[in-house]
Amino acid sequence: MRALRARLLRPASLIAALIAVALVGRAQDTAGAPASTGGAPDVKPPARKAALAAARNHLGLLSGGDWAAAWDGWSSQAQRQVPRDTYVRTHRICHPLLAVPFETVRAVPLNRRTVEIGWQGGGASGTLRMVSERGEWRVAPAPAQLNPYKNGSGAAVTVLRGRGECDARQAEARRTSSVRRMT
Repeated sequence: MRALRARLLRPASLIAALIAVALVGRAQDTAGAPASTGGAPDVKPPARKAALAAARNHLGLLSGGDWAAAWDGWSSQAQRQVPRDTYVRTHRICHPLLAVPFETVRAVPLNRRTVEIGWQGGGASGTLRMVSERGEWRVAPAPAQLNPYKNGSGAAVTVLRGRGECDARQAEARRTSSVRRMT
């Protein structure tokens, strides 16, 4: 558990430049504090802040290319659906927003255990659903986000290319470069 926490709390300087998907912990909310637009009133501000901090850390890991540590921050349900090695292999080939700075733009509590975080960066935007699990805030990808991985990393790369989230030329160059280094 300490090793996981140590990886998740790496200084921003180790995560050279930022990504999906992602953002260094130093990125700041555009409003200066998490915004709530009609969210659940029973979510205390410290919980929103903790969810926002975990989301920023996750985005920073993605931006820095630490796919394994990013997967480690997923909810247990998501981890059961997508094997770690499938996720890591996919994103070693296909990582369109690597080294892109990300910014969180909102934090909307949905209930006591769930906060939706909006992010943007590198011409992309999206949301992360954060869930409180055993006292920690974790990323809970939507089923549509997990579907590409169900048939392995090769199929996931194909799906991501089809969505325009993975440039085929860059992916091929990365694959060829990896093969050259291994031989």
